[in-house]
Amino acid sequence: MAHASVVSLTRTIESLLTSNSPMQSLICDQRVELGDVHEKVNSLEVFVKNFEKNNVSREMTDFEVEERLLEDLTGSYSGEPKVIPIVGMGGIGKTTLAKEVYYHESILRRFDVRAWAIVSQQHNIKEILLSLLQSTIKMDDTVKTKGEVELEDMLQKSLKRKRYLIVLDDIWSCEVWDGVRRCFPTEDNAGNRILLTTRNNEVARDAGTENLSMQMNFMDQDESWNLFKSAAFSNEALPSEFETIGKKISEKCHGLPLTIVVVAGLLKSKRAIEDWESVVKDVTSFITNDPDEQCSHVLGLSYNHLAGNLKTCLQHFGIFPEDGEIPAKKLMRKWMAEGFLQLENDLEGEAKKCLQELVDRCLVLVCKKSLDGTKIRSCKVHDLIYDLCIREIQRENIFIMNDIVLGVSGSESLYLSMQKMHPFKRVTGDKIDYFPYGLYRALLTPVHRQLRDQDNNDLLKRTHSIFSFHLQDSYYRILKSELIHFKLLKFLELTHIRD
Repeated sequence: MAHASVVSLTRTIESLLTSNSPMQSLICDQRVELGDVHEKVNSLEVFVKNFEKNNVSREMTDFEVEERLLEDLTGSYSGEPKVIPIVGMGGIGKTTLAKEVYYHESILRRFDVRAWAIVSQQHNIKEILLSLLQSTIKMDDTVKTKGEVELEDMLQKSLKRKRYLIVLDDIWSCEVWDGVRRCFPTEDNAGNRILLTTRNNEVARDAGTENLSMQMNFMDQDESWNLFKSAAFSNEALPSEFETIGKKISEKCHGLPLTIVVVAGLLKSKRAIEDWESVVKDVTSFITNDPDEQCSHVLGLSYNHLAGNLKTCLQHFGIFPEDGEIPAKKLMRKWMAEGFLQLENDLEGEAKKCLQELVDRCLVLVCKKSLDGTKIRSCKVHDLIYDLCIREIQRENIFIMNDIVLGVSGSESLYLSMQKMHPFKRVTGDKIDYFPYGLYRALLTPVHRQLRDQDNNDLLKRTHSIFSFHLQDSYYRILKSELIHFKLLKFLELTHIRD
């Protein structure tokens, strides 16, 4: 009896589940609906994961942020090179993070080729290509004479069939990205990566691979205080009376790492509580809702606390290319030749002391050191500090005529350098006679090709008080007849002279 009931029940169930039964249709509909719900849940999970991933919360530790970026750089993706933008305002730590991963052991193992180029505001596509080629081929002087098209071809060939990591640091516009992107091979060579740092969200959207962008946010109060404390006191014990006021100062820096370390560098040598209280008042006095403006004020505060000779030495960084790595010996020799240093005897020792003090104040970054770590080989300044240097130089009434910078000054310490300084007033060749003889604060080369040789000669004849002279890519016939006028010349550097 029981067996018959089971058999009957089984038949009933089977009849309900036949393909044409209403029950089977209902079950199929439910399966479809459940499938749709499951798909939507999965989609939502992906969205949430990507949202969390692309906004680097300060709840993540520095280690976690670095690990996430390393995962993006070493993950298995197919197709074209993946572009990973690191986005955030100036001074927030984009370049620092990029360098941490660039030299990481896992990156060194994974990529056949790594190349780094600094872009900056006043970008030059040829210079970017040359910077990248330095890491991909054996460079010689002939490479530097080639045009952009040839360099693009050389770079592309040097990267083909290799797994590469390219870093483009400090991209300001989509135009730059459009100018260099064609140089990178796009065939299916899984694993290639391009890492960008930028302040511009439009660049990140235009260049970045979907879901791989990283937004840098400000430090929280604890992180700000820890960074300030380590920069101001290094390994020293923190006196209790400084902790309360130190936390106030770090809080006023609004979580921007560059601002924090610069203020800490300013206070590093000050151990009077009155000095710290004065800085709190100064920082509080120019609180603004604009982080960029706040940072600019804080950098200006640190600059104003420098001794006169240190201010002049820091200004001199504005003569060099933005974001450029400067040989320390060359920099210090220029300081000595210009008469920036106060001592007359051990000028080299004084120059080293000045450079070290600027480093200790976190205004100058050390790029390379000697093998024993005791000497600075090369250095640079952050681009926000570079902007500060340019603003301070502008106050000294400097003019530009084409590629040649002319400035009127009462100082006897005059110099001639090699870089074009774009922000200053431009003067055309027909106004050369406007400037009196012997009063040029600065004269920058290469000599502009649109000027007549006679105009160039006239300019050089007026620079009787030049102390330092760097001439690049000019004509020897100009030098041969005019160097004799530089009676006070102490520093002479000639590069790429052509007869």
